[in-house]
Amino acid sequence: MRSKIAILAGMIGNKVVQMAGRKGTSLTGKIALAVKPDILNDFAKKCDKIALITGTNGKTTTNNLANHIFKGKDYDIVSNLNGSNMITGVTSSFIQNHRGHYNWGIFEVDEGSMPNVTKYLPSDYIIITNFFRDQLDRYGEVENTINLVQKSSKRHNSTLILDADSPISLYFQDSDQPKVYYSLKKNPFSKDSANVEESVFCPVCGHKLDYEYINYGNHGKFSCSKCGAKNHEADYVIDEVTFKNGGYEFTVKDKKESAKINLNLLGIYNVSNVLAAIALARENGFSYDLIKQQIENFEYKLGRMERISVNGCDVVLVLSKNPVGLSEVFSTIKFDEDKKSFMFILNDYAPDGKDISWIWDAYFKEIAATPNIDKFYCVGTRAEEVALRLKYADFPTSKIKIYHSKDQSDVVECVEEIVAENDKAYIIGTFTAMPEARKVLMKLKGEKA
Repeated sequence: MRSKIAILAGMIGNKVVQMAGRKGTSLTGKIALAVKPDILNDFAKKCDKIALITGTNGKTTTNNLANHIFKGKDYDIVSNLNGSNMITGVTSSFIQNHRGHYNWGIFEVDEGSMPNVTKYLPSDYIIITNFFRDQLDRYGEVENTINLVQKSSKRHNSTLILDADSPISLYFQDSDQPKVYYSLKKNPFSKDSANVEESVFCPVCGHKLDYEYINYGNHGKFSCSKCGAKNHEADYVIDEVTFKNGGYEFTVKDKKESAKINLNLLGIYNVSNVLAAIALARENGFSYDLIKQQIENFEYKLGRMERISVNGCDVVLVLSKNPVGLSEVFSTIKFDEDKKSFMFILNDYAPDGKDISWIWDAYFKEIAATPNIDKFYCVGTRAEEVALRLKYADFPTSKIKIYHSKDQSDVVECVEEIVAENDKAYIIGTFTAMPEARKVLMKLKGEKA
């Protein structure tokens, strides 16, 4: 009875929020949890299987890719595709898509929320994408986050799907849980060394790791000369990566089969994200034919390398919130030889992380070396810090334009300007910035955000 009251209260709250013209992705769950704190227990019983996706970067992309692949079998799926990934957001997704039964529950979960979510929501699989320094004022150092996820993942003997290219996977190697590993082999975008010194020490003995190559962040082929630790053998591998039509063509292989697939998403890290989703699908009996079909018709609309054409300007929207993410965005864009302008909207609200010192750890030298940049717009509540960071990276000050935002919605003028004055533009923003920039673009297109 209490569960029904909680669901009804959440539904009413959701309706009120919608009538007010807001999305309210987590308020619905907040109301339901206030009535029945363990309501996720009840919801979990409606799912045949549950997969959780956690990590610093790539959660939302991997979640959306996995959902799209699984919908190829016409499954009833409940998920938080909008990226609301704390316990309130996970709970909201059940209420907003309320049914008596689901084939799958697939959820991205904020690393810090894993203890709360796994307490009530048992999972069959947990995908762990990566761990990087992110919102240090909230999480502290990476080891704290790893510890949270490590303890949470053991609650239900979930099968772990781990990136073998990440040294962090070694933290989980002694667990008795079933494990599946995936790996992205050396490719034309691999580097000889890391641009951001991100956890390059051995999790087993603390010695500095040696790398044969790095794909992004600290992910690559590593070994420890002191204790012998190295990459685990992968069950799923992506090889033969080439840049094609603004995305990537690659070959994915397991011990039985292989397939050539095209991914219409920029960023080599997204190739790792899609491999995590492929691993989950293959472990559950999906054919490569169906996986290929679903990936190749996948379109993304949440500001993660999203392409929007507005008034003759091709805009790419990119969420970035930590040093590795921003460095990899710059690294990806440097291959674009077209004339273009950039905008980086840096805010310091709670969802963004109030400590913005992380921009000094990002590799801005990459953007200084990128060809054919017309202007770089520094925007947001901390716009001046972006301009200063560019100056220290020897970016030409004559190309820098500063728009200080009074609040997170104060981006209309600068977004309209970058669209009006360019044929191509990249707009990079933190959590609170990206939705606001997208609203302006969609309004210019005459569409709803």
